[in-house]
Amino acid sequence: MDNKPILRVFVPMTFEGVTSVAILEEITSPDIHMDIRYTRSLDFREYEQFNGADITLILGIAYQGYALPETFFTSVDAPFVDFIHCSTFGEQIKGTHITSVVNPDLDPIKEISQFLHVHPESSMLSRHVTFTDKAWQMVEAVNAYRTWTWENNNTTKMLLALYQASFKWLPNLLRGESLEEAVKKYAPVVKGQLQRMSDYIARKRETSKTYNITFEGQPCVLKVVFADEYINELANDLLNQESATTPVIVCVGRATKSKDIFSVRTRVVNAAKVAYLINEGKGKESVATFFSGVSYAELMGNSIVSQLLSQSVE
Repeated sequence: MDNKPILRVFVPMTFEGVTSVAILEEITSPDIHMDIRYTRSLDFREYEQFNGADITLILGIAYQGYALPETFFTSVDAPFVDFIHCSTFGEQIKGTHITSVVNPDLDPIKEISQFLHVHPESSMLSRHVTFTDKAWQMVEAVNAYRTWTWENNNTTKMLLALYQASFKWLPNLLRGESLEEAVKKYAPVVKGQLQRMSDYIARKRETSKTYNITFEGQPCVLKVVFADEYINELANDLLNQESATTPVIVCVGRATKSKDIFSVRTRVVNAAKVAYLINEGKGKESVATFFSGVSYAELMGNSIVSQLLSQSVE
């Protein structure tokens, strides 16, 4: 194996995570070996997963504040390695040589890109990156998606469509191409995926249930729906069905192996309070999540069993 420094990247396989990998490929020097590891979560106590890397970059994965063993710090908190962690929620990791940032208002790839650009001598990684116009366009596109300001951002729409079509292979589609060349080359794919998303959201909008409730003394509109994909886009669409001054709570559920999880989006209502009151969920002012007490499949299964048993008794 060559002697290239190893950059090990941990990111979720979301639009933001996969596009961040494409951005890192765009800005990182060829003299760095990139080791990409897609994962939804990390147990930072398992320090062995960071062994062997000269630079560890963790984007969009939260540290929940549990106690870390001394062996973790022995492994990563050293002057001759980089350990960089950036998330939108959770806790900072404290260490002498550890860079850890939690910023709910910026996507991690924008946070870390700004840091590396402003502080070029701050880390080993900063000495191996060169920012291009294409990279900054993608950084802003990802951040626009994160902050729900992408309605008129054609770069975000194009990248999102390509991600939906290719998932973790998105960096391969963009490698060596300008964004303009990618749009031209994959125009039918982009158009098809955007239409698919639009059609899916329209169907789900029709199956959503709307309730008029009172929350913390004020009348609110509550909308509930289940979806397998386009969770954020669907939630945003349901919010925008109401006027900008109407208090709205949108809960979009999706199945997991055990209890289903709901993404909460709100307007004029505190999402974190909503999620906590439902099932001690967590979140921020307008975004939160909570796990249901029972999965939809279990709920329907119990109902079906009850009906069959009642028919058998008769």
